[in-house]
Amino acid sequence: MDIDLSLEKLAPYVTDARKAKIDASLGQRIGSVHVAVEAPSDPHNAAAIVRTCEALGGLHVHVIKAEGKALHAKRTTQGSYRWILPHHHADFETFEQSLPQNTMIAGAVMNEGLPLDQLPLDQPICLLFGNEHRGISDEAKNRCDTFFHIPMHGMCESLNLSVAAAMSLQLILTRKRKLLKKSGDLNQKELKSLRLAYYLNSVSERLANELLDN
Repeated sequence: MDIDLSLEKLAPYVTDARKAKIDASLGQRIGSVHVAVEAPSDPHNAAAIVRTCEALGGLHVHVIKAEGKALHAKRTTQGSYRWILPHHHADFETFEQSLPQNTMIAGAVMNEGLPLDQLPLDQPICLLFGNEHRGISDEAKNRCDTFFHIPMHGMCESLNLSVAAAMSLQLILTRKRKLLKKSGDLNQKELKSLRLAYYLNSVSERLANELLDN
């Protein structure tokens, strides 16, 4: 598919206001911070992470060894998965292969590893969260390059999976933008590819098929 030609065909059917919103969103996307969940028991937790990631300007959400379409729970994501890049993996090997080169996998654990605000961000990073009840497995731990925890100062000993992921993403994405000294980090190829996906999401499937099949 010729992306430039496809964008040219679709552009007249996307309103100027929509284009402006798309451009603003793309300009603030961070592709070097990934989030992953291992075998979530409740698909709504994974779906809530999708919605949070999209709202905060993240892009890549991975689910490893999930049952069903954990990232697509409509009532929870409110369609957010259409604006990010969801990834489903049957095993850790394919998960690792999908990550950018030199990505640091940081596993979320209880009261071990680095405090969240001390994770190094000088390379791509993937925040890996475990199952709601069991945490990350031994297999997952063996794949991690480092570990982190969210410092807690109250009486509670743990956080809901989606809450922990939301807190982590908010802080890490904020820190990453400060480090970059800009709002987003996508290259021109990534921006163009995502712009096409966003345009396609902004018109009816029937119209898109008619325009792009000719």
